[in-house]
Amino acid sequence: MPPILSRVLAAVVAFAALGGFAVTRYVGPLPHPFHVELILDRGVANRAEPVIVSGRVHSGDFLVLKYLDESHVAFGYNSWGHPGLISPTAVKVTPGVPLRLKIEMPSLNQTGDRFTPPPGRIRVTCDGIVVLDLEDHYFTRRPEEIYLGENPLGGTACGPRLHGRLVYAGGRELRGSAGEFLTLPERIDAWFRHSTRPYALLVLLVLIVSLPRRVLRLSGVRTGLASAAGLLREHRAFAITAGVCSAVFAWMITTGTLRFSYPEELGSFYDYQAQSLLNGRLDVPGDAIGGEAFRYGGKIYGYFGPTPALLRMPSVILEYEFGQLTRGYMLAYFIAGLTAAYLLLLQAFRLAGAKAPPSPWIVVLFLSHVGLGSTLFFLGSRAYVFHEAILCGAVFALFSCHLALHHLATPARRWWLWALVCGLLSLHARPPTGLFALTFLGCVAAAQLFRELRRGFTTRLLPPVGIGLLCVVGVFTFNALGYLKFESFDGAPLRYSQPYGPERLAKIDGKNFHAANISYGFYSYLMRPHFRGERRFPWIYLGSPHPAPAFPKAKIDLPDHTLAIPWSMPGLFLLSTLGCAAAFVVLPTARRALVVAWVAVLPMSVALFAAIATAQRYTGDWIPFLVCAAALGLAALETAPPRLRLALRTLLFACTLAAVLLTFALTLHYQRETVWGVAEEVRQSYQNFRTRLTP
Repeated sequence: MPPILSRVLAAVVAFAALGGFAVTRYVGPLPHPFHVELILDRGVANRAEPVIVSGRVHSGDFLVLKYLDESHVAFGYNSWGHPGLISPTAVKVTPGVPLRLKIEMPSLNQTGDRFTPPPGRIRVTCDGIVVLDLEDHYFTRRPEEIYLGENPLGGTACGPRLHGRLVYAGGRELRGSAGEFLTLPERIDAWFRHSTRPYALLVLLVLIVSLPRRVLRLSGVRTGLASAAGLLREHRAFAITAGVCSAVFAWMITTGTLRFSYPEELGSFYDYQAQSLLNGRLDVPGDAIGGEAFRYGGKIYGYFGPTPALLRMPSVILEYEFGQLTRGYMLAYFIAGLTAAYLLLLQAFRLAGAKAPPSPWIVVLFLSHVGLGSTLFFLGSRAYVFHEAILCGAVFALFSCHLALHHLATPARRWWLWALVCGLLSLHARPPTGLFALTFLGCVAAAQLFRELRRGFTTRLLPPVGIGLLCVVGVFTFNALGYLKFESFDGAPLRYSQPYGPERLAKIDGKNFHAANISYGFYSYLMRPHFRGERRFPWIYLGSPHPAPAFPKAKIDLPDHTLAIPWSMPGLFLLSTLGCAAAFVVLPTARRALVVAWVAVLPMSVALFAAIATAQRYTGDWIPFLVCAAALGLAALETAPPRLRLALRTLLFACTLAAVLLTFALTLHYQRETVWGVAEEVRQSYQNFRTRLTP
């Protein structure tokens, strides 16, 4: 069989298999208007019964009928939390005689894929006469969250069941959720007609079958698996340490249940954003972002970047566990972050001219600090959009720095291109980490430019200049995306933010950054020992009993408890400061990389110091710099004389142990006692454990 034909056949089979999986889960919008026959029996006066119910508890819409007496009904509408209305128009009911209904309401087709801002028109026509007509609030629903003749949501709008029948074309009775009564042909028709998923899946498969033949050959897969097994054996210190760190992180982020499919609060934003991107739009339904919404032009936006949403697209295309994968994605980011940290450590030793890779004990200490004794682990305290954004941004920044250092060592290769891609992905996940990554690559380009100028090779100046310009353009893509949303180059204009009213905006002059905040931010992130010890488990708590110095000129909106980096990550801080200073002296080959790292961190640091908010999770924005600089400092440590090296390793062990214990204590208590959205039974279990351990 010709190779091209075999690829086409493989793509067709894959499309049929994956498409079949997606279709069985897909529930398309119902017809709008919706024509159905209603057959009722005699009823009980004042009894309200469901006709169409959509949404979920606390976010549901109800189209109901209410018996005025045993032979007359009126139609009504109620959106949860809003005043309900019963039409004054009465409809006579003859038992067994169908009423022909034409129903128009947003719940029929306003799903996460297809939505317009509320309010919407609700109109019911019975036997050609309009019996209900109003414009009212509605909730955007998930496709499967619509029920005919039943009310699984509860509430006071109507009872649990319609005492009658809804009959569709062809005499088919409709009852229950749409996922139960839609036929397979109707699902397939809706999948192709109302969804972009089949076409996105087709594009994805075309890209896959376009890969080089050696990648797609089965023998190539076997060779790859064998190579992976060999790499694990060669780097078993990394594999074991990363495995242990990941297991502890998995335990923490799932609150000890190891349940990764879970509907976290504010955990579905990126799924909704992925849906919107598949449909060519940037706005999201209100349920996606809740109280964090930005409203502009009658639409709702999130201020979070699209990178995690792009990574969600495969699961969204395949209709797999919508809004329930945040924990799993964050675990994947965490493992990827440890991998990037290890690659940076190996790269640092190569730049230092080391004749051998780092020893197993050095690998264990370094990765233990990064994995269990840094903000990367603290982000596992809560699986929601704020933490996922930082973790995702930090991981792509780490890979960007690794690739940029490769380019610094071998500029003839195109490592810079992948470093630029990772930097852009980091920027559009978390702007501070992306700013650092792109500045890092820009500084690498500047270092190459100066080297060529010193050598007098004026014909080689164009590549580094071009890379630097691309980095600058990359940074401004954040502002360009803000303009597409808000017609403003401010990526997150607070005047459109739902939580920010006039008084709150006035306190900060409506701005995200103030130069007057720099001293406050510097003290919060780099100096303040903002923790305390208590006799109760876990013995170490975030928040100092001693008041901080006053910064009267600072305009801070959210001064959350923040433990300064030297105290929360002592090992990484010492390696990235004193270790880098030593490396600059004893490792001439690493000097350019050291200067690049320290210059690159300045713009990001100034921005974070000047911001109107501080929080412990924001220390994660420094993780890419700390890991990169600490790896270079650690490479210098290993060049010390044996006795000094032993002393320095002992100090690193003590700092790592302190960081791990402190981070675990802060993370556990923050999750089980402080942060919102954690299940009450989890909090109660934690309280009972504390009482038993330290009464």
